[in-house]
Amino acid sequence: MVAVGIAGLPGSGKTLITSLFVKRGFKPYTMGDVIRRYAEERGVTPDEAAVLIRLEGGMRAVVRGLRGDHRIVIDGLRSPEEVEALEEALGRLFLVYVVASRQTRLRRLAARGREDDPATYAQFALRDYREMRLGVTALLMRADAIIVNEDKSVEELEAEVEAVARRL
Repeated sequence: MVAVGIAGLPGSGKTLITSLFVKRGFKPYTMGDVIRRYAEERGVTPDEAAVLIRLEGGMRAVVRGLRGDHRIVIDGLRSPEEVEALEEALGRLFLVYVVASRQTRLRRLAARGREDDPATYAQFALRDYREMRLGVTALLMRADAIIVNEDKSVEELEAEVEAVARRL
């Protein structure tokens, strides 16, 4: 079993990095999909769902029930508790932290067009604050690899992901 977790602040490029692992044969699991399903079922926004699911089910609620395949990549880890739960369920988790500047992340989120993307800088800052309170920045200290996703081509990022994949 090889399990890779992808973490980083919104707009850092987690989904792109995940897709590059998928191209290398990893099966994807997206934390955001769990949040969006929860939001739809409850009639709340994804921002509200990200908090509510953890209030109702604990910090491990989003990863509860995940079972591994031979090679899996998990997009969107937010807390040390989620990492611990995955390690308990799957064994060793190789954690990749994706970073990008505030300006780059804001530009990406504005262009992305998801319903939960911030429309103003204040909403962006509030979302970052919420993410930090969940513990996403604490994962930087636990990272096995850090990918800086700033002014790089997809080809350059593919080479970085390939280098990480060879370490597994």
